[in-house]
Amino acid sequence: MNFNHLYYFYIVAKEGSIKASAEKLHVSQPTISDQIKLLEEYLDCQLFERKNRSLQVTKEGKLALDYAEKIFELSKEMIFHLKNKMKLPKSSLDIGITRHMSHYFLYETILPLFKQEEVSINLKENERHLLLADLEEGNIDLVFTDDKSAISNSMSSYRVGVNKTFAVAHKKYKKYKKSFPNSLNQIPYFNYTNESYLKYEIDLFFAKNGIAPRVIGESDDINLLEVITKQGLAFTILPEVAKNRLCLGQDIIVLGELEELQTSVWGIIKNSYEGLGYKLLTKQLK
Repeated sequence: MNFNHLYYFYIVAKEGSIKASAEKLHVSQPTISDQIKLLEEYLDCQLFERKNRSLQVTKEGKLALDYAEKIFELSKEMIFHLKNKMKLPKSSLDIGITRHMSHYFLYETILPLFKQEEVSINLKENERHLLLADLEEGNIDLVFTDDKSAISNSMSSYRVGVNKTFAVAHKKYKKYKKSFPNSLNQIPYFNYTNESYLKYEIDLFFAKNGIAPRVIGESDDINLLEVITKQGLAFTILPEVAKNRLCLGQDIIVLGELEELQTSVWGIIKNSYEGLGYKLLTKQLK
């Protein structure tokens, strides 16, 4: 395989024309045409077809493009690691968690990692797009998020759990448990602010079920929501992690689960990554 031929094909497939590719690569158009012809002869298939004055990849071309993207992505990763003289293997596992996931995330998922000797576990919370950029650049090894969409071809996602959401209240509201969720209309409610990602989903749930409780206040501070619930001032809607912690007290009950708000938890890694994070996501970690 002549990787120079493959690179010319890769650029043409991305640019959509030989002229644009020639300008980008600073070579003549005949040079590119000859290189692609040699590649097609070597692979014994047609990679492009001309439609409406533009080049489009064939079925075989799409397959070749998928492989080319992986090959050149790995080459960039190799250059990044070697030029930056990064230690391999790493002595740390760097994990990104998207904002607000810390309220939802069941940290029991990663507890086995702390049993590994000579490896430190570092967690970083940030916006999803920034964490994926860090993952792409090799600054972190693994991202936990509730959304696996729009990841690059160099990444893979693994479903590792679910986010659940519950309505909780003081035990004095126990009688309202039987007719959940309609009974929520009869209990005061402490809400999230418009800044919270949960607020929109809860409003949709209320609208769908015809629920309009009397709102006594709002905040995004989980600790304050827990205090409001313990004092019996209102019911609150909490992620599973906060619900489990709050229900350790005997005075708190679960009115019901908001099943419509259940979402999956995804672990995202680079395809080339085979470290501890990969073993964790594929259940190979003992």
